[in-house]
Amino acid sequence: MTTQPDTAENLPPVMRAAWIGQDPKEAFEIFTDRIGAWWPLPTHGVFGEKSAGLAFRNEQLIEHSVEGNEAIWGEVQEWSPPDRLVFTWHPGRSASTGSNVTVTFEPDTNGTRIVLQHEGWEVFGNAAAETRRSYLGPNAWGYVLDHYADATESQPQTSPLDDLEAAYEAFYTEAAQGGFGEPEPGQWSAEQVVAHVALNDGVMMAVCQSLVHQNDARFENDAGQSPENLQRWIDSCGDMNSLIDRGRHASRQFMAAVNRLSAEQRITPVHCRLLSDGEVMLDDARPWESIAVMIQTGMHLPSHTEQLRSLRP
Repeated sequence: MTTQPDTAENLPPVMRAAWIGQDPKEAFEIFTDRIGAWWPLPTHGVFGEKSAGLAFRNEQLIEHSVEGNEAIWGEVQEWSPPDRLVFTWHPGRSASTGSNVTVTFEPDTNGTRIVLQHEGWEVFGNAAAETRRSYLGPNAWGYVLDHYADATESQPQTSPLDDLEAAYEAFYTEAAQGGFGEPEPGQWSAEQVVAHVALNDGVMMAVCQSLVHQNDARFENDAGQSPENLQRWIDSCGDMNSLIDRGRHASRQFMAAVNRLSAEQRITPVHCRLLSDGEVMLDDARPWESIAVMIQTGMHLPSHTEQLRSLRP
């Protein structure tokens, strides 16, 4: 009996599965809308520890960095909630090297079984078998799905995020009212204010990722204040409505990332170097929750909400 040799055309798919305690609708939403909060970006992202988020947007899967740069990971081929998601796969590479990933969400005994299938190896030509092997090991798709399953588990929280959510809602409601005039010389425009909040959320989400992965965490807010980074984010959005939509999404992902932290991770001291108008306001370690939740809720978001109001003639 002879066996057919493995060629690029007959290489089998890589398949991995996970079970979570939510129904398929919630499972699909966590996988898609909250993907930036659970995907292990420090180790499995294009930008590494400078990664600030991952999102399905405009029928693409896009990662962005703390500076607002973007890397396209794939294109959505099928979006059928809550049952099935299909997208091409070429993180940080040309779309011409795209393989195919299919994720199905199957009801299963008071929860959902998620099955991920990765195929289409022929696109890699002579490197097809080697590329496929790179997705088989313990640090590949199984590792990613472990993080997905972990993100669906409820953590005992030291404090709820209701007030933080309300502060975001007040900020973006103010932004959506429009009617803004030109800023005073040297001050931010309304678009820059909204871009800053979104970029700052990305930097804070990177800190949350570092805490989850037990890496050294450090928070510096200068990337979210750079005029070049702000303009890059504004240009990628196109208009204020898109700025608001993407900002709201960034805030949801950030809060999901905070919710994923254990009580111990929330109070972990993180060195914070915070600038305001070019002056260093803080350069010391603080419990992460005090920065990400308390200062964000009580100072940062309210100050920028008021800043938007002041821009109306």
